[in-house]
Amino acid sequence: MFVLDVRLEKLMMMRVRVLTSVIAISILIFSACTRDESAERMPVTTDSELALKLYETGMVAHDELKGSIAWGSLMHAVGEDPDFFMAYFWMYFMFSKDSKGVAEEAFQSDTELSDGEELLKTALKYFVDGQDEKVIETLRKLVDLYPSDPYTHKILYYIQYHFHKDIEGAIESLNDAIEAVPEFSYAYNLLGYAFSDLEQYDKAEEAFDAYIRVAPGLANPYDSKGDFYMKTEQYVKAYESYLKAVEIDPTNFETSKKKASKAKQMMEKVSI
Repeated sequence: MFVLDVRLEKLMMMRVRVLTSVIAISILIFSACTRDESAERMPVTTDSELALKLYETGMVAHDELKGSIAWGSLMHAVGEDPDFFMAYFWMYFMFSKDSKGVAEEAFQSDTELSDGEELLKTALKYFVDGQDEKVIETLRKLVDLYPSDPYTHKILYYIQYHFHKDIEGAIESLNDAIEAVPEFSYAYNLLGYAFSDLEQYDKAEEAFDAYIRVAPGLANPYDSKGDFYMKTEQYVKAYESYLKAVEIDPTNFETSKKKASKAKQMMEKVSI
């Protein structure tokens, strides 16, 4: 296993222990929502069925912005299978861009990987070495290989948006993802924020509304729409949208309650 700062490692392990019962229940819920494996999806290599379920749980939680469950699930997954490349891959980006130890664990995996995973391993090496153009080139090959897998698109977007700050390129990738996998709700969320960054608010609102239509039972679409309303100074609507997120998932969206309070303050300030 990779070596973390001792204090951070202890903190993470404490969080993982607290999350154990939550994750055990979440596996049953999230794995039921995961589509069946097929040739259209990039194979994920692991010898452990439990590790695979934990990984799937973590990825769905990551899409729903449930960071603690996502991190805890991946930690458990590599505990079950220390050679689980894809779990390390996502842990690297969730933990820190400078998580060299996590990358080393990914590179040292002895498991025979799928073609898609080999491309990701190559892309990760380029990323660690700072060869940005080769990272994108390799990830585009991955998308071409598995165009119907939403996570291949997500990885490409994730690098473009969060690390290369290429918003226009990220929007192009997200539109490709939506065209290929219209039910991939997370893409609409990301698209909304990308358009907001460019101050293209009409397109941003369309994307957030589509997110709500595709995933009306989740809290995050309403939290995201609340962020949109705050940015466009529609404070009453922001307040209502944040409260809707809290109503749906009060446990994981405590921050939405704080955002609602901020929106209420702005409402009162504007009305003075």
